[in-house]
Amino acid sequence: MADRTPKRFALRAALVLFGTVAVLFALLLGAYAVPGTPVRAHLAPSAALIEREGLYPEYFGFKLFQMDNYTDTLMLFEAATADETDPLTAVMTNTAYNPDNFETLGADLAEYLDRRAIAEGAEGHPDTDITLEPFSYARYWHGYLIWLRPLLLVLTYAQIRAVNYLVLALLFAAVCRLLYKRCGGRAAVWFAASQLLVSVWFVPRQLQFFTTFAIAYAGCVWVLWRHRDVWTLCLGMVALGAATAFCDLLVTPLLTLGLPLTCWLLRPMQRLRAGAPQCAAVAAAALGWGGGYAVCWALKWPLAGLVTGQDIVVDAVRQIAVRTAADTWRGMELTWRNIIQFVYSALAERGLFWPLVLAVLLAAAAFALCVRSKAALARALPLGLVALLAPLWFLVLRTHSIQHGWFVWRALAVTLFAGMAFVHTACAPAAGRARLAKIFGKK
Repeated sequence: MADRTPKRFALRAALVLFGTVAVLFALLLGAYAVPGTPVRAHLAPSAALIEREGLYPEYFGFKLFQMDNYTDTLMLFEAATADETDPLTAVMTNTAYNPDNFETLGADLAEYLDRRAIAEGAEGHPDTDITLEPFSYARYWHGYLIWLRPLLLVLTYAQIRAVNYLVLALLFAAVCRLLYKRCGGRAAVWFAASQLLVSVWFVPRQLQFFTTFAIAYAGCVWVLWRHRDVWTLCLGMVALGAATAFCDLLVTPLLTLGLPLTCWLLRPMQRLRAGAPQCAAVAAAALGWGGGYAVCWALKWPLAGLVTGQDIVVDAVRQIAVRTAADTWRGMELTWRNIIQFVYSALAERGLFWPLVLAVLLAAAAFALCVRSKAALARALPLGLVALLAPLWFLVLRTHSIQHGWFVWRALAVTLFAGMAFVHTACAPAAGRARLAKIFGKK
């Protein structure tokens, strides 16, 4: 069809990208125009809750179950300061206070709220010994404020957590239901298992964890709702990439690519296609998502620079370099040898290294034994490529992945979901039993 030529597709992709950004930008401006006084009234008990919990509460004595109230506090700070200036300037500036003071950030939020309350004629008890230093977090769009500020008109932070649980549960149920109807019961089980294995039950507790999971689940619903050909899929991925860059703080952005893409590959019509064309579709979808993500994120830098007078482009490029190619982290030189040693030490301290090695070896042996055929392996290859996206992401953003491994590890939900589908497509227990019978029969 004429509208599916590369030139026509590029035009439609550009329209989708800039249309998505325009809609999100308009919604964000609206969120910044929300009255600030009732928002801050609901933030007062929120600050007290954060002070009680601490900035990094950890559950079960396990680092991978550590929460991140620090980033959530920054998000709440931005919600509180949004009316310090006009909405456009506020959208581009994204002001927080004392972000480098890890020990007192919750108290700083309470202090800020008290000072604003006094300035507005309400009662408060500020500690005049505390000096609040403003900080501009302008290299991100902070699109999560689209729903956070309106919710804070009527809810506290703790109540918003409850809303997050309800919303994510409904989206999770919708994805499982659609997978069951469109792709079969196994696909729904693979999805549910992959999410449980990355402790999805903790995700709604944190504002920053919630964002990418919610966008990813919504993307899965869109993919599964009706048939999407590869052209439509790629356009959808452009929109998902842009929405992710607009709303996320580089937490687990890969989920919004990998989970919907796996759902698409599991549709019966896609399973019947040969491996090579589907690998091309995976690559095209990834490029569409990456293009939407990169262009949307980069748009913020010059726009924020024009409004704020700050050199946001230089700051953003420096931060990208730090997360992808930094030479050191906490005094450790980031050579591959040191990174491997770091991972080994983290696992060995908990007695997990050798059990994990044994599990990997046994899994590899079982896989080799149970492969159905070369044709089945070729059909499974696109799912295998999707499963590799998360490890590749960790390698490219190696500094960020090590520094924030206690939450970015949840991007492995893509590997688990696509990986289980890959193994099922490529392997069968009957093939393994037949090979074992053949081997022992010869003996």
